[in-house]
Amino acid sequence: MKKLLILPVLMLAACGGGSGDTLALDVKSPFGPDRAIRVSGDGRASCDEGGLQAMESEEVIRAREIEREAKPFAVAARTFGSPAPSRRFYTLRTTDGTVRWTEGGRGLPPVLAKMALLGIELERRLCR
Repeated sequence: MKKLLILPVLMLAACGGGSGDTLALDVKSPFGPDRAIRVSGDGRASCDEGGLQAMESEEVIRAREIEREAKPFAVAARTFGSPAPSRRFYTLRTTDGTVRWTEGGRGLPPVLAKMALLGIELERRLCR
């Protein structure tokens, strides 16, 4: 009987069923307003103080992949570059920690470019 009770909990955890923030991306931009993009564990996202909106399934999958791939950098609290007047500066927070980077910096792990792209796509759709 215990196994039957535990199974739904494990399935929910494996599917990312929680509703807390999975990813939080803060963007400081010289090109427009600073943004705060939040992605929740239940497949919704928000911009700044706006309400949560459903994400497309492909976006949810990408966000979860990014969270996994960024884990070693977040755990180590890595920073790549420093804020520059002509470049965006990103801060990614996950349940594992925080990673920061400057747009276009040398030696950036590919996962950070993936996160920047997802952030831009979500910003275009959610920040109105």
